[in-house]
Amino acid sequence: MDVLKIKPVIKKAYPVIYDDENSRIIIGGFGVNTVLNDPMGAVKFTFSLLTGENSIGDICKIVCNEYPKLTKDDVLGLINDLNSERFIEDTAHIGSDVLSEYSKKRFHRNINFFSSFISLEDNKYISEKRIQDCKVGIIGLGGLGSHIVYDLAGMGFMHIKAIEFDKVELSNLNRQILYNEEDIGKSKAKCAKERLSKFSPKLNFEVFEEKVSSAADVESAFSDVDLIILVADRPKYLLGSWVNEAAVNLNVPLFAAGIEAQRALYHTVIPHKTGCEFCWLQNVKKNEPISDLVLKKRTELNLLGDNTAISPLVSAATGLIVTEIVRYVTGIGELQAAGQELSIDFLTMRVKVVEKWEMAETCPVCGGEANAVN
Repeated sequence: MDVLKIKPVIKKAYPVIYDDENSRIIIGGFGVNTVLNDPMGAVKFTFSLLTGENSIGDICKIVCNEYPKLTKDDVLGLINDLNSERFIEDTAHIGSDVLSEYSKKRFHRNINFFSSFISLEDNKYISEKRIQDCKVGIIGLGGLGSHIVYDLAGMGFMHIKAIEFDKVELSNLNRQILYNEEDIGKSKAKCAKERLSKFSPKLNFEVFEEKVSSAADVESAFSDVDLIILVADRPKYLLGSWVNEAAVNLNVPLFAAGIEAQRALYHTVIPHKTGCEFCWLQNVKKNEPISDLVLKKRTELNLLGDNTAISPLVSAATGLIVTEIVRYVTGIGELQAAGQELSIDFLTMRVKVVEKWEMAETCPVCGGEANAVN
């Protein structure tokens, strides 16, 4: 790429304040303001040229002609500084080459958000394109699942497969946003498909109305997905084991979340890069004998919990897990829950790490350290 041919423009997300009285320019950021001293007025003049109509080469010539004391390197230095702070973008990156006109309009706010992370060399439309191309598998369309698929559709995910066999009950409606009272007794899968088709008509939403009874069931339904989301809890302890095994066998990430009375929990497994859930259980057995004993007794008694959940905590958890998924799909930022369980506490709404685990030396599911990849 010939940098001098790029036509930069200041991103709309950043307000620019010209404080002429104090010979400075202030750029508003996200919690941080950047101050540029401008005793000569050259910075303000350069900013007037950052309209997307002038190439960097032309800007250098125009500024140096107006301010003979400045060199081309001085102007390039300013532009490089603005680029390193992600204040400018290249207008040559046209969305129509990547997205349809419909997508550019519908997901315009998403695109502007992704723009805040890119530099001149990047295309702000690519992140939304990656989202639209991603194939998602989700197990459970209850409290967490109904929020998650709605959020995924809002983000622009166009390919979702879901497994759900339950019917809508009155007690679901305190938190399961896809359903109404008129849906009571109806299939959650069918109701979800109908609701989502109205919200996002271009969404390819496929549902499997069946109970999962093995890892093979998950692999069969999700053979072509790019990631799996687990937000169901029946059967309580076996389901996590089956889905973990399926994710490892398919070599796709697993994003899991649940509500435990006063807190929400979520974690991420990246096969062969983090420990899988069986590695986690081995870590508990080795380092936390009391927790291991409690878990064994819960499994033995098949304790299901008391279905304690409120919508605000469900919304907080789903916001975090969908954000984690977006980080993974777009490559923007670092995964926060990879190889560890994060908790959101109702009383404080603070997020903290409550469990951490390494890849086991040996593991019958993922192979452990012998199969690790960088």
